[in-house]
Amino acid sequence: MSNRISEMNENPTQKKLAWWGFVPWVLAACCVLGLIWMRFGTEVNDFGFLNVISYLLIIAAAMLSLLAMMLTTRLRVWLTVLLGLIAAGAVFLTLFRIDRVDSEIVPKIVWRSTKVAELPKSNDTAILTDDAFFAPRDTDYPQFLGKNGDATLPTGEIETNWSEHPPKIAWKQPIGKGWSGFAVQGNAAYTMEQRDKEEWVSCYNADSGELLWHYAIPGLHFNPLGGAGPRATPAIFEGCIYAQSAVSELVCLDMQTGKLIWSFDMLKAGNTTQADFESSVTWGRSASPIIVDGKVIAALGGNSKSEPKSLVALDSKTGKEVWRAGNSQISYATPAVVTLLGQAQILYISESALTAHAIVDGAELWSVKWPGHSNSDANVSQPIAIDDSHVLLSKGYGGGSELLKISKTESSWSADVVWKSEGILRTKFTSCVIKDGHAYGLNDGILECVNLATGKRTWKKGRYRHGQVLLVGDTLLITAENGSVVLVAADPKELRELALLPVIGDVTWNTAALSGNRLLMRNSDEAACVILPLKTATTKAAKSE
Repeated sequence: MSNRISEMNENPTQKKLAWWGFVPWVLAACCVLGLIWMRFGTEVNDFGFLNVISYLLIIAAAMLSLLAMMLTTRLRVWLTVLLGLIAAGAVFLTLFRIDRVDSEIVPKIVWRSTKVAELPKSNDTAILTDDAFFAPRDTDYPQFLGKNGDATLPTGEIETNWSEHPPKIAWKQPIGKGWSGFAVQGNAAYTMEQRDKEEWVSCYNADSGELLWHYAIPGLHFNPLGGAGPRATPAIFEGCIYAQSAVSELVCLDMQTGKLIWSFDMLKAGNTTQADFESSVTWGRSASPIIVDGKVIAALGGNSKSEPKSLVALDSKTGKEVWRAGNSQISYATPAVVTLLGQAQILYISESALTAHAIVDGAELWSVKWPGHSNSDANVSQPIAIDDSHVLLSKGYGGGSELLKISKTESSWSADVVWKSEGILRTKFTSCVIKDGHAYGLNDGILECVNLATGKRTWKKGRYRHGQVLLVGDTLLITAENGSVVLVAADPKELRELALLPVIGDVTWNTAALSGNRLLMRNSDEAACVILPLKTATTKAAKSE
């Protein structure tokens, strides 16, 4: 009888168990402590990696806690908790959806009832044939990262006193998804965007935002982390637009009407399919085409089971293949034309190497290893010619940077490492700019200045996340990931933020284009034109006195 009374007085929600039944509680507590230590007790180098580890620790702590409840409580208790979690998850998924994730793997959650913005429609009657509208100007921005492909505009000077000379948002409107930037000639601005299952090459009026025409390329690239849509920025050359879809087709269009002149199928040329190609190049074709000596240079890639070619050169007028070069899978970088030791050449960072090629036939001049994988620790940033004999490399995903010294004999070229560091200039989605012997770049989202002679950091401050950087005169023009325009002095001594203007929404990864005083910027939802105040001869003279 006494035993029965004792059993009735026990807590009905508790089980008798051995000491090991409490091990899951201890492990769950360790996960929580590890999470706290990672978030607050260590120096953060890669916020994306930190967030992924944090999510895993939270999930592990939750699962261990549930397991501990299963071992230490009666069935009805832990089953009630489990059903409650399932119900809460079902309600959440019913009310909300994940629109996308940002560069630090933070999801953007929106209501499922959120209406999709109405996108601009092209109007055939709006197509202009006025040559003056499309006429070239000295201030044009005709390709990815500007005329020289190095994100540098040495002649412009932006007025930084925005309290007295404020910028103005000329227009802002929805745009189709994608990570392309703008190319500008005259009053015409060209970009690419996803519309349903078509990739559009779009021509906008840079002054008003009116969509003048579009050319549709069938196809859709989508990745849960990278989103949907084209990635490459169009290039303008001799009255034509050259545009690379994220899937396959490279097209040449008449810049005034959008009429197709020729097209080239990259998948067919690379002997592959979209599914096979994207198993290796997970985030789609991102390299923008460039034009040099009448040739369109593009990143080709190919079958993951064979030896792909890195580059292809096409005749700019006919689209006929001229040469192929390189033996590595492509990355997300764009070919760059530079002059080293007096010879113009094409630099290209593929999945695993930096190679230099002769423009006339694609012959390899020199190469260095630059490890990466286009389905994980990808190469994205551009190689930068510092001077006639030095090239700077940088990358994110823990890659860091290195400076190369290029040499040449009568019979061969060579490249030697001057310095290398895994901790500086870890540029993930962006590239560095160079000013007075210093490199400025977003090191895992934080602005950094590095002395190129020594490879040493002079300062690191200002978290603009994975936006983009232009050098305009002696000012860094940053389009931050949150959609703001930020002006920072290119000062090797310290960070001096000069001005800031919120413009468009979050996850602004696209490169901006500055044509005169018009800054054209966009992300995967919105596009805008900001009229920036420029320094005049009068204001310059007043400040020099």
